[in-house]
Amino acid sequence: MTSIEDIDHVAAGMQAIVDTARRRDSPVGYFAAMYLGVTGVVRKGLEDGSFTTPDRLARLTRVFAQRYLDAWHAHESGGTPSGPWGVAFSAAEQWRPTVLQHLLLGMNAHINLDLGIASATVAPGLAIHDIRPDFDQINHVLAGLVQGIQDELNRVSPFYRFVDDVGGAVDREVINFSISRARASAWRFATELAGDDVDAEGARVSRRDLDVTRLARDIVHPGLVATGLFVVRLTEWRSPSDTIDILSGAVHRAVVRA
Repeated sequence: MTSIEDIDHVAAGMQAIVDTARRRDSPVGYFAAMYLGVTGVVRKGLEDGSFTTPDRLARLTRVFAQRYLDAWHAHESGGTPSGPWGVAFSAAEQWRPTVLQHLLLGMNAHINLDLGIASATVAPGLAIHDIRPDFDQINHVLAGLVQGIQDELNRVSPFYRFVDDVGGAVDREVINFSISRARASAWRFATELAGDDVDAEGARVSRRDLDVTRLARDIVHPGLVATGLFVVRLTEWRSPSDTIDILSGAVHRAVVRA
């Protein structure tokens, strides 16, 4: 397959998750709708010739995205996905988590666990240092979608706008900080993993899975912040399918602007 065909393949898989979520009226489609934007921006960059290493970036994007798709298919078939994806998919079957929490759960699993594994898979050993520009590019694309998503959250719940007005966009800062910290941690994980032998690699991934799963549980049950999030959830009056459409529209506009 060509680089663009690689991207189209994983984008079709994510679109299938979005379509399934719409039919089920399920929050499981929130992250998929947002993440489609990453593949859209990468595809556009490949067409425009704006990437210095297009084939390598496309491969990293494909391997990275495929981990999400594999986790989804494992969940759908009654299997066991990685720990943080298991928490994210289970949360989609609960009423209480907010749209913001669902998005953070997806980003937590995908950046904190999947990105490091995908990077070490594409570039094992010392080659890991050669893909740093591609690693940063994918993260830049994902972070670039946050602003558009934040603006659309105000259409999901009026309370998100209230938080913006009163708290100086506190929730946007939380998302951006999470992405920034997760990206740095993911790169350290990738470089450590790339240098491991097979036995050490398996043990490191297992430890990482446990750590990221704990963080996922903290996102679902955030302690003192839980009461405030419950108030936000009460004001999220749109259905999950409507919210997916809102997020999809925001992502489409972000891809066009890229």
